[in-house]
Amino acid sequence: MAQQNSANKLSFQEVHNELSLGGQFQFISIQNSTDAEDRTSRRLARSHAVARGLENKRKLQQKSGHNFRVISLRDDSGRSASKRKPSQTLVTSSCSFSTAVPGPFQMLAAESPRLQVLHSNHRAQQATEPVCSVSDELVLQNIRLVLRKGLDDHALLSAVMLTFSFAATAGSINRECLKYQSEALCSIRQRMSSPDRAASESTLGAILLLAGIEARLGMPHQVQLHMGAIQQLLNICRTKGVYLSDGIKRAIFWQDLNSSVMTGSSRVVDHTTFSELWWRRDPFSPNFFILPPGFQAQSHLLGEEFVEVLKDVFALQCIRDSALFGVEDVISMAHIDNHQASIQSRLVSLPNRSSISECCHLAAYLCSTMLRCKLWRTSIIPSHLSSQLLCKLQQANHDPVWNDQPDLLTWLLYIGGAFAPTGTIRSDYVVLLHLNSSTRLKGLYTSWPELLEILKKFIWSEKAFMSQVKAFWEEISV
Repeated sequence: MAQQNSANKLSFQEVHNELSLGGQFQFISIQNSTDAEDRTSRRLARSHAVARGLENKRKLQQKSGHNFRVISLRDDSGRSASKRKPSQTLVTSSCSFSTAVPGPFQMLAAESPRLQVLHSNHRAQQATEPVCSVSDELVLQNIRLVLRKGLDDHALLSAVMLTFSFAATAGSINRECLKYQSEALCSIRQRMSSPDRAASESTLGAILLLAGIEARLGMPHQVQLHMGAIQQLLNICRTKGVYLSDGIKRAIFWQDLNSSVMTGSSRVVDHTTFSELWWRRDPFSPNFFILPPGFQAQSHLLGEEFVEVLKDVFALQCIRDSALFGVEDVISMAHIDNHQASIQSRLVSLPNRSSISECCHLAAYLCSTMLRCKLWRTSIIPSHLSSQLLCKLQQANHDPVWNDQPDLLTWLLYIGGAFAPTGTIRSDYVVLLHLNSSTRLKGLYTSWPELLEILKKFIWSEKAFMSQVKAFWEEISV
């Protein structure tokens, strides 16, 4: 007992963990109970704990020989090296000797190993894309930027766990999801009662992730509620001069826009809200910003505002098919992101003048999404847009206006069908195409070269569209 009382009177405690190199120790001085709650101290302790865990794992791999992986090298003739020689080449895995600082997901795993398990799930990695990528460092809406500033934030951690759990269950809510949702909501409610405390990127990030789940579940009222909270926090940040990074601003913009497209919720920001997303046409590339010839005959039906948007979509197509699109640096990606943001933000605000303009709005939005990187192309947005376009085409199929627009109708049907997911939606496109092929499209575009010439009159990208559209045409032709 005396020893215990003596220990309680010590002026400080030493908390130590071995470093990942050299078996050294890191000492963290804690003078009192307040120091124990210090974020910097906790983060440093957690970082060293994770680093030590990774080092132990590497030692075990080295002992067992599992720190090597087998690969085959190819010679100039294109033959595999493993075919020329019976022996295989051993190459040391790059991660075996890595001394890099643990990333935010590894740090969070020190408190929640479950997060690491969920993050390893491929569906979970796509859960926050394209709003907050967790698998591509070059995407500006990277959730890691928020996590680095909020590693100790319980609301954010719970929201991340909810997002990954929801994705791992393929979009269904189970008890684990409900647990994380309840914890996130409780933490956010407590924080919103104190505006000064709530005005942070980690709080904004947590709310955005909740809104993302609600958008996927088709819950417009809940989405509106949480995006309204985002708007309130933005106003507080603006009033108090709280700095917000480029990444969180882009995440807010895209979550707001994508949620509106998915659920019909009212938007709280647009492409003019944040200066980081401002975009204007390149004055040195005037030939990019033209109206594709297929739309020129229908320009009177589309409206002047939409015609200008179509010119910008065509410019995005030109960039996509050029060598410029392959330069994946932060500046060029930000410019492309702003270009897409301007297009899609204006598209959702356009009035629908007719059934033709409404279908073209959806198709232009779909094309501008498919002209982007893989994260956008494989997100939930294209399949949703394809489904919406199908509904509009089915509703307007008996409209006689299509009798004079066979080229436009063909482009709409093939763009929508090619980017539809396998299943009912895609099958319904096939049915609608066969129906029109026996009536207003009878005898037209029966060969692939003939069809391709028609498609090129509108929005068409060899790099982004060709493989999927041709595959859909082959399905139709069977």
